[in-house]
Amino acid sequence: MMILIVDDDVGMAETCSMLLEAHGFDVNVAGSGAEALSKMRETVHDLVISDCAMPGMTGVELSDRLKADPSTAQIPILLMSASLRCDIADSPSYDAFIKKPFLAEKLLAEVHKLLKPTALPINIYSEV
Repeated sequence: MMILIVDDDVGMAETCSMLLEAHGFDVNVAGSGAEALSKMRETVHDLVISDCAMPGMTGVELSDRLKADPSTAQIPILLMSASLRCDIADSPSYDAFIKKPFLAEKLLAEVHKLLKPTALPINIYSEV
């Protein structure tokens, strides 16, 4: 599973990257929304984790653009922020949100929830 982390805070991006890699995920990192869009064109990602408050393009704007593009619309997006200025209420484009600072367990739980299969196969031979 390939995860794209988007954060202008290099330390936060590195921390998230190390945590996710330690749990078996492949990770790509972008320092801005524009760089994230470029990386999304280059590599298929299974999940995007983005900071909300970034200069240039915010995480909400990035999320809106990814969900508007048919080639990336199905990719789940987790927004995170420590900023009170992050206005996520105006956009339905993200799939989950966590407040910074967060516990590693919280991030991992959200990642697993977003990456779980949406439907389990039905066993037509099971007894009721």
